[in-house]
Amino acid sequence: MAQNVASWRRKVQAECKDLSIGKLSSEYFFRDPLRPIKNNQDFFYSPADGIIIDCKEVSSIHDEIITKYKHATIDELSHGQIDEDEYWVLTIFLTFYDPHIIRCPMNGFINRLDLPSYIIDDKSMLDVEQAVLSPKFKEIKQELIGHIAFNQRVLFSIKPPKGPDKFYMLLTADYDIDTIVSFFSVKHENIKQNTRIGSIRYGSMVACIIPKSWNIRPLHSINTHVEAGIDPLFEFL
Repeated sequence: MAQNVASWRRKVQAECKDLSIGKLSSEYFFRDPLRPIKNNQDFFYSPADGIIIDCKEVSSIHDEIITKYKHATIDELSHGQIDEDEYWVLTIFLTFYDPHIIRCPMNGFINRLDLPSYIIDDKSMLDVEQAVLSPKFKEIKQELIGHIAFNQRVLFSIKPPKGPDKFYMLLTADYDIDTIVSFFSVKHENIKQNTRIGSIRYGSMVACIIPKSWNIRPLHSINTHVEAGIDPLFEFL
């Protein structure tokens, strides 16, 4: 369930206190917890477990957004694959302590597009990962989000059964590790809300890019920890 970072940190520390590094980096990191398949089209659910690091409205695809890339626009990050429009953009940082299973926020026909690498200066995210469980840690500061070069990037576009508009999810893996796996077999497959659609095996962020015309409102603020398929991110008005 959605909770502030301090509450989530206490939960993780309790779960991990007796685990060795080997257990943490293999069994715990790669876990795939069973979850109920919620079906409520009044909500847009979280596609990933992690900490919300950005949630804002943008008036154009040429506006910058917060991901692992700084000073980058939606248009640049999507390699020109997202139409000009106004959007809600919500970015989730998947920590080392989160499951890395991606779920579909709404019913829809899904398409995967593998994007070229985005080449910028490299900066490690290890400092952020190490700070997450510090007793003094309260929030992820956007200025600390690292620049990662040559990341694998995948753009999921999902079109709900009703309505002309589609939404997007931009998935980013860690530096030099191409490990974004899809769980569906064909393009334009009809996926049910909150079912598993993929996994980012290492690292990662997921940016949800949703048309503002959908008339939705965000339900959580920055530095809230959310769970995939459990916590709604937006409510339809």
